Amino acid sequence: MIPEFSLAIALGVALGGSVGALGRFLLDRYLRVGLLLANTLGCCVLGYLLGELTWLSENGVDEPGGLFSGQVSTVLIFGLLGALSTFATVSVRVAQAWMAGRHLRAVGIWGAHVGFGFAAAALGIALSRMSGLY
Repeated sequence: MIPEFSLAIALGVALGGSVGALGRFLLDRYLRVGLLLANTLGCCVLGYLLGELTWLSENGVDEPGGLFSGQVSTVLIFGLLGALSTFATVSVRVAQAWMAGRHLRAVGIWGAHVGFGFAAAALGIALSRMSGLY
């Protein structure tokens, strides 16, 4: 349901990303569990949106309007929630697989994302130490 590229969509995603990033920054800055809250909130809202979009699609609604239109959902999912939550998408995919009874797949998805994420973070830290900037 991703709409065709347009400047308006790109600007919407950028604006949504700005709002999401600012929200995550403020939550993390002023709340002890702010980042956890941002990720949890992002997962919840993304799960809701994707659940609704899936239901609409399965029930023959090809072009939903309002909050679930292709343009608005693209701005919300890729802009706002993408910037707000760093783990929302993977968490929802793991939950969907788990709830569908595909437990091994769910564990594999989670393990791959956490493993590669950890490895990439460690590599980035190592590279920053080697550069002398860390």
